[in-house]
Amino acid sequence: MFQNIQVDVNGEHLLFVDKNVLADYSNRVSKLVSKTTNNAKLIFNGFPGGAESFELITRFCYNNGIIDITPSNIFLLHSGGTFMEITALIKQTEFYLDGIHCWTWAEFINGLKQCHILYPFMNNSPVFQDFLNTLLGNLTVPSYESSSCPSSSNSSSFRFSSSDNSPKGSRFNTRVDYWKFDDLSFLNLDLFENLIKSMISLRMDHPRISSFIFHYQKSKFFLCSSHDQKCKIAETNINLLSLLNGSTFSCRSLLDAFGMSLSLNLRTNERSKLENFLGSRLDEFTINDLLVRGEKKVAYDVDLILRLIIHFLLERRINGLFVHRVKKVGLLMDLFMLEVAPDRFLKPSKFLALAMALPDISRQSHDRLYHAINLYLEVHWGLSEEHNTKLCSVLDLNKLSSMIKMRLNIAKNGNTKLLQFVKQNQFKGRVYNGIRVSRCEINTTENRKQGLKVSQDTPKVMSKKSRMLDPCNAKSLPRLCH
Repeated sequence: MFQNIQVDVNGEHLLFVDKNVLADYSNRVSKLVSKTTNNAKLIFNGFPGGAESFELITRFCYNNGIIDITPSNIFLLHSGGTFMEITALIKQTEFYLDGIHCWTWAEFINGLKQCHILYPFMNNSPVFQDFLNTLLGNLTVPSYESSSCPSSSNSSSFRFSSSDNSPKGSRFNTRVDYWKFDDLSFLNLDLFENLIKSMISLRMDHPRISSFIFHYQKSKFFLCSSHDQKCKIAETNINLLSLLNGSTFSCRSLLDAFGMSLSLNLRTNERSKLENFLGSRLDEFTINDLLVRGEKKVAYDVDLILRLIIHFLLERRINGLFVHRVKKVGLLMDLFMLEVAPDRFLKPSKFLALAMALPDISRQSHDRLYHAINLYLEVHWGLSEEHNTKLCSVLDLNKLSSMIKMRLNIAKNGNTKLLQFVKQNQFKGRVYNGIRVSRCEINTTENRKQGLKVSQDTPKVMSKKSRMLDPCNAKSLPRLCH
């Protein structure tokens, strides 16, 4: 005798079913109907997969525990059966998943689309994680191989689980079909994050992972119009990139991501992580990459460039090719200083910081530095004598070409005094922890530690190799000229 009962699924769908048929297979329904009256209603909140999954469950029960299981419904059946406590259905779906290594890539995508819907329910499910790991193994298998089922002797190499003791990383030596990334672009952000972390735990190649991250972001940005959603995607991807080896990224991809972070006005923490990556690759930049719009009235963001230099200098501790790389950065900084020198709103302290940010080995010639300082002084003609002196003190006479020296010798309006002043004072800057400081500052600090009184007239120990103008003794210094 039929005893229909009303079922509310997630507050969205009302269905009438025979409670006895469901109770024969579902332990959950059996417990509930034993406590209800004939006119009672069953309410299922948080039912995984909603009405679609519940319909599959009822079909299973009405068909005497038989249903056609496919990659397109496997996870709906498994999650629904788990929720309804249907032991027979759970066993059937688990048995079907034992043959997951025979699935084609298209079948994996169909299964993943179910997981996409069921993710809040399946997030911590061992079955889901095992499926995810197997899918990632299939990601590295060429398409012509993944469409066929391997023999039983080889099936273990395609199925990954927590009990698999084979060496990690060896499974992912084959070349990936990058078109498969397009098939995964539908993933929501939470499932995508889980997928990337699984790729990292399985020790997949970091260049491959970073390519997937950048590809996913580009695809999502193309379809997404919400500013807040774009920010969330960008911030999540930056945090995922921070888990990888920064040297495996494409510098151009990083620059594109950083440009996007600026346009979206991301939080400082995420931008700092990108700056750390970019700073370590500063020698791969072009001058156009440095021309980032500044805040307020300043044309270019000098503070950003100074931060990138700091990150780059920290990299020298772990990279043996630092000398070659720092010379490339030195050239970039000279070109950047020529770009920012005409900016009337750029403070002398910032310009001086740019000139002194790199160690001496970064510049074999000071000609470009000379032109940049000269241009800055011409535009900022009202600077104090102190600022003029500090800027000129950066120049090393021995690193100026004979042509520049000749210009100084034949220049009018008192510029011949500049060359005489340079020769007389023989200033030489030093580098402490990658930062240039004047000899006057070094001696003053060291003598104070020893309790000595520092005098402006105290003789300084001169370097025999390369000497420059000492700002501590400078009475006056004419402006540089072309």
